[in-house]
Amino acid sequence: MSSLQDKLKTLPDKPGVYLFKDKNGVVLYVGKAKSLRKRVASYFSRPQEIKTSILLSKLRDIDYILAASEMDALLLEDELVKKYKPRYNIALRDDKSYPFLKLTVNEKWPRLFLARRKDKDGALYFGRFRGGMVREVVSLVKKLFPIRWCKESPLKTREQPCLYYRIGSCTAPCVGKISRADYLALIGAIIELLEGKFSAAASQLEAAMRQAAAGQDFERAAYLRNRLKSLTDLIEGKNLARAPLPHHLVALDELQKKLKLLKIPMRIEAFDISNIQGSNIVGALVVFFGGAPLKNDYRRFKVKSLTDKPNDVAAMGEVVARRYQGSLKEKLLLPDLVLIDGGLGQVNAAQKALTAAGLTDLPVIGLAKREEYIFSPGRSQPLILPKNSPGLQLLQRIRDEAHRFVIAFHRRRRARALFG
Repeated sequence: MSSLQDKLKTLPDKPGVYLFKDKNGVVLYVGKAKSLRKRVASYFSRPQEIKTSILLSKLRDIDYILAASEMDALLLEDELVKKYKPRYNIALRDDKSYPFLKLTVNEKWPRLFLARRKDKDGALYFGRFRGGMVREVVSLVKKLFPIRWCKESPLKTREQPCLYYRIGSCTAPCVGKISRADYLALIGAIIELLEGKFSAAASQLEAAMRQAAAGQDFERAAYLRNRLKSLTDLIEGKNLARAPLPHHLVALDELQKKLKLLKIPMRIEAFDISNIQGSNIVGALVVFFGGAPLKNDYRRFKVKSLTDKPNDVAAMGEVVARRYQGSLKEKLLLPDLVLIDGGLGQVNAAQKALTAAGLTDLPVIGLAKREEYIFSPGRSQPLILPKNSPGLQLLQRIRDEAHRFVIAFHRRRRARALFG
């Protein structure tokens, strides 16, 4: 248990998903948390029901995956439960434990609720979702988009709004507090959100806010501005991307197995170098989280140790060192995998820089462009994955993004040098 207690101390106070594993590495339980540290610690700080006590008796290791927000943690938890089918997660074997979300766009004033089956009634259905998750999704959606909570169909006109309106959780269409056009704009944003089009959902809110401001309805504009900020905070988070899509999880799972990594490489950082005959030597870092680019964490580097001497190996060593030894080590989260554009020479230079930074356990690989072979330090033979491998295709996409980013930076530097 001491090793588990040590691991508890390293858990971040951030939203994410935790995975309880047995002595063989089998996932016993998957849970989500607003704070990983507080949630996991709660298992060891108070008496538990019998089922949880049995689970803890088999627990030998704890893994976790950070998420951008509580909403992302919900989505990721659902994907991982479906993927691993943990024995101790509360989930029945039939479809009844995976309900739909039903949005009644066939009504004048649509509402959102849980449904056990799809009917041909003109409503929109989303999912399936795990039972416990679907209720939390409904609650989160209604905090962002305060549509009606009442169950009556059709909606009846009232003289006074209900309590939900008074606490800001409903726009009270029953007493005419919101026009049907504005209400349907909220419904449109909900559809975008549930389809995973987070930016489009935010854009709909922003458009409604601007329209209200243009019509001098400043109270409604301020209200929409606050909802927009809540949506932005919830979906984007501060430094992390949203939960990975299912096909990204397949690629990440393959990479973990093929590269023999201890954990799923959710955060991958990739480096590339660019120069022309040794002039304007630059490097770049791109970051992917859950298979998606995390552009807020991209970085550019002017290589300082080389002057008009083309040496991609030395340049790579300098850039990697500056990422993991300097101030960036504190500002950015550490990755689960470092990807280098190049062969064994560049990989060894990167490994040397990681060792100097005290990160000897951080996995690093290189992807050579011509053959698309994967190189690892200390191994003379590369790993060769099939061309249709999801893991290889994800690495190629990340490597190509690093190449695009560094080339763009090099061109700007070269243009400045030419034109002052």
